[in-house]
Amino acid sequence: MKRNFSANALFLLGAFLLTHFFALSVFAEESKRPNFIIFYTDDQGYGDTSVPMIKERPDLARDLYKTPHLERLAKEGMRFSNAYSPAPTCTPSRISLQFGKTTARTKVMTVHDIMAKKNGIDLKNHKGMAEFVKEADANYVTAHFGKGMTIRRMDDIGYDITDNIDDNKEGNGNFHGDWLSIKNRQPIPADDPKRVFSLTKKSVEFINTQAKAKKPFFLMVSHYAVHVRHAALEVTIKKYLEKAGNRKDAMYAALIEHLDDSLGAMLKALDENGISDNTYVIFTSDNGGGHGGNPSLQGGKAKMMEGGLRVPTVVRGPGIPANSQCDVPIVQYDLLPTLHELSGNKNPLPKDIDGGSLADVFKKGNSGTVKRQNPFLVFHYPYYAGVPISAIRMGDYKFMRHLNTGETRLHKVATDMGEKNNLISTMPEKAKELDQLLQNYVKEVGGWDIEDVYAERLGELEKRLKESKPEGKEKIINSIQRTKENKAKKTWL
Repeated sequence: MKRNFSANALFLLGAFLLTHFFALSVFAEESKRPNFIIFYTDDQGYGDTSVPMIKERPDLARDLYKTPHLERLAKEGMRFSNAYSPAPTCTPSRISLQFGKTTARTKVMTVHDIMAKKNGIDLKNHKGMAEFVKEADANYVTAHFGKGMTIRRMDDIGYDITDNIDDNKEGNGNFHGDWLSIKNRQPIPADDPKRVFSLTKKSVEFINTQAKAKKPFFLMVSHYAVHVRHAALEVTIKKYLEKAGNRKDAMYAALIEHLDDSLGAMLKALDENGISDNTYVIFTSDNGGGHGGNPSLQGGKAKMMEGGLRVPTVVRGPGIPANSQCDVPIVQYDLLPTLHELSGNKNPLPKDIDGGSLADVFKKGNSGTVKRQNPFLVFHYPYYAGVPISAIRMGDYKFMRHLNTGETRLHKVATDMGEKNNLISTMPEKAKELDQLLQNYVKEVGGWDIEDVYAERLGELEKRLKESKPEGKEKIINSIQRTKENKAKKTWL
């Protein structure tokens, strides 16, 4: 009996030690949760860096731009040749990214969005990206610095630390990149163009603080650059004047250099704190270029051709192969489920999340897969102040429908990124398939109909015209005329 007791005791002791060791291992693993940095630029086009998003296509970058720190990130990580913003303008993209939903689902198209304000989706009841990260581990410290969005303040969607401007209850907008005080038109100091350097300082201090505290963190630095009005240090502008040929292009190149220096400062902070190997750094832009420099692509900001949607994207982090390229189509509303998985969040995602985790393609590149609720990307843009187009990309193909005219286009954008060859007449079955998928999805999520958008906008303007003072009527009349002209617009660009 004594020998049996000893054997049982040893067995129980072994089981206890094994369980205890496993618990310690799990704790150790959780204590090493990865850090995340999303470096989000504004209006930076697909070719507005010195890093071509397709390795064998150096023509997709411009020699004028100097971005050595982004070159380093690409050398140590993965570039994405088919990365998309959710929309061709700032506000809908930023909201889509934070909530993991298409613009058709969020129903937001622009800063002044009359439809969303009237009866759009109530995003006050939806969790943002930072909230899902904190749900994975309460030890995560989250911060957002820079340009925010309308709809919600950043400190209301899971960001512990933000720089929301007090006099703007909806959060930081475009003009905060130009004025210290919007009300008093007090300009940003000349030594901090577009707040690039002050945003960098806040971000580096945040990284240093969390590293010393040994806290996992998620930082989103959302730059105002390179959105107009462009600004840069005079000494940097002079470096580019001769090669650029004019001050406007030289200033733009200088501002891109400032952005790259900001990225470099954050990479340096990670290095100095010894946490580079455990930090995902995601560099991307909120929409296509607004300066008109998209090599090989048609269109730019506010246009639904590839130049307005395809954006430079480079990612470095644990398990991502160095100097690699991924051609799998991805979109920024994939980032929420990506951080959800990589942070170790065990709770299921809500059913209305449109994005899919990029964790598999981060590790495997073109051999990886992105599992979304639907096997396609949707870009729905019934915009009253531009060219209203609804588009879908599935596999190699992109289908578009002009919402004013009903005209359609089909392009194999995997090989025809310039969208020069319209396949609508030679591949009618493929066009029909994508058209049906697009219409079904937009109807399912309640995406806006362009006729309703025009009616709402014109109704709003007519009401303002009746209520306005005589000196303000001319401006409103001009807005009515422009809206009617846009309603009749048949061009694609």
